[in-house]
Amino acid sequence: MADLSKAMEQYLETIHRIEREGGTASVSDIAEVMGVKAPSVTYVMQKLSQPEYGLVNYEKYNRAVSLTEKGRSIAMRLENIHSTLRWFFEMIGLDPQIADTDACEIEHFMHPETVAKLLEFVEWVRDEPEAGEMLLSFREAKYG
Repeated sequence: MADLSKAMEQYLETIHRIEREGGTASVSDIAEVMGVKAPSVTYVMQKLSQPEYGLVNYEKYNRAVSLTEKGRSIAMRLENIHSTLRWFFEMIGLDPQIADTDACEIEHFMHPETVAKLLEFVEWVRDEPEAGEMLLSFREAKYG
């Protein structure tokens, strides 16, 4: 499969969110959520539906857009990375809005090994009461 750009990944995440919240995504829904024009969405949908990607089901002049299993898998992985980063950033004292913005930016550029290690660390912190208490103590000591 060809490499995905940050923008392509954001389209997958947006479609996934729309599908999860309302069932069916359309070009106009995607454009509205992302703050872009419909022709931009159409261009990316045509690209993501090509065999070398195979990430969305899209037919020209058909309003409905959906993720393929492969596309859904990528979107869910990105969503997991995003929520993990956001949680971690909030735990170390960042404002939730800043944590969300930074998580969105960083999730697309991290090396897969870095992502794997961070996910392992956060899982350990969540499962290990003493680790969670240590992070909370850090946050309390630094930010009151």
